[in-house]
Amino acid sequence: MAETLPRAVKVWMGANILQIEFDNGQTRFMRTHFIDNYVSSWSPSKGKGKRINFFVAPTWEWLGANARIESDGKVTLFEKDTYTPEELWYNSKSSIDQLSGIN
Repeated sequence: MAETLPRAVKVWMGANILQIEFDNGQTRFMRTHFIDNYVSSWSPSKGKGKRINFFVAPTWEWLGANARIESDGKVTLFEKDTYTPEELWYNSKSSIDQLSGIN
């Protein structure tokens, strides 16, 4: 039997961190792709191919509730940055303080 993942019902973004409310009542937190790549670029092992981010000053986005939740459970930011339901569930953390450092 296939595992049914909780579905995002609300998504907020502040300072490149997503706050995701799932249909099972849990609220979880996740880095955006932009800031995750920026933080990973500092890692010797995870930074390969991402160090171009050193040439771009990190920018902080604070867009509130502008995320679009698709019917298939995907979340889209900026009309092109897409997060799958699996990514939202498995890469998110139950507490915002678990997002610090390199995962």
